[in-house]
Amino acid sequence: MDTIDTTPSPAVAEESLPARRSWRERGMVTAEYIVGIIAAIALALVLLTVFKADGFLKLITDVIGGLFNQIFKLFP
Repeated sequence: MDTIDTTPSPAVAEESLPARRSWRERGMVTAEYIVGIIAAIALALVLLTVFKADGFLKLITDVIGGLFNQIFKLFP
């Protein structure tokens, strides 16, 4: 009896490699999204804390008022 060679040819092995990689990396993409979402939430919480600070409103008001004063000084 003749035996049949069942080893995949190099072309078949190369074609299936990207499919296996994309299947394996699907979880990594999900993990990267989760890390990005957690970072965005952390940044939002930091900004919320800064914006709620008492001195922040005064600082922004002073900066904007100073900018307008400088602009109005340019046009006599």
